[in-house]
Amino acid sequence: MNQYSLLKNTFLINGFLSAVTGLICLFLSNYLSTLFGNISSVYLEVIGGGLVVFGGFVFFFGKKEKPNLIIARIIFYLDVVWVLGTTGLLALFFESIHIRGFAFATAVGLAVLGFAIFEFKGIKKIET
Repeated sequence: MNQYSLLKNTFLINGFLSAVTGLICLFLSNYLSTLFGNISSVYLEVIGGGLVVFGGFVFFFGKKEKPNLIIARIIFYLDVVWVLGTTGLLALFFESIHIRGFAFATAVGLAVLGFAIFEFKGIKKIET
């Protein structure tokens, strides 16, 4: 294993699972909207489309032989923002979110937190 393998593997898994989550949001937006306090399904469709694009980019980036550290840091910070945003939204709308919606958002947030941790470790491994 080389110094890039942790970061590359994290990006491959992050990209794949982000795209899958995006597709779930796109195709199940009506159902998921009922779990999040009957919000408009358009919000979930926009989030889903964004996740598909993000996931494709991150997966493609993970295929690179030597990932660019600036882009790697941007992906890391986007994941951190996702985790903070998820935490904030769950706290703000706790009472109107169905338990299944809360569980779905929490699971995604925890997975993204895991990606961020491994991305951070992978970036530090390359820098040292």
